[in-house]
Amino acid sequence: MTEKKLTFNLVTPQKQVVEDLPVDMVVLPALLGEMGILPGHIQTVVQLGMGSLRYKQKGKTEVFAVLGGFAEVSNNVVNVFAEGADLAGEIDEEAEKQRIKALKESLSNKDADIDFELAELEIKQALTRMKVKKRRF
Repeated sequence: MTEKKLTFNLVTPQKQVVEDLPVDMVVLPALLGEMGILPGHIQTVVQLGMGSLRYKQKGKTEVFAVLGGFAEVSNNVVNVFAEGADLAGEIDEEAEKQRIKALKESLSNKDADIDFELAELEIKQALTRMKVKKRRF
């Protein structure tokens, strides 16, 4: 008897991050909290918040910082369409700190050229990446 698996796909506007990967489980950062998906999960579509997306394959867990989007689960296939996704191990914490510092300086200077909502969103995204990095390591 073969073990049931999920097929996992992760796509961002920039690239296909993960394609047709057989996994044991996926944990998504749904907008209202984490959502675990195992083989046999009901068909669903869920909006994603910013947070940690994890999948388990052969006893190992891989972690991504996901920056919103949505996920679709159907027939043991999990398709994640994320606004952004960074592998936890590849996140440069110092670069994120510098990005936050620069954005906060622009906000405090009240630059006429800065889009305040976009700057605040970028700060939240950088904080999310740092949080996922710290949680993973």
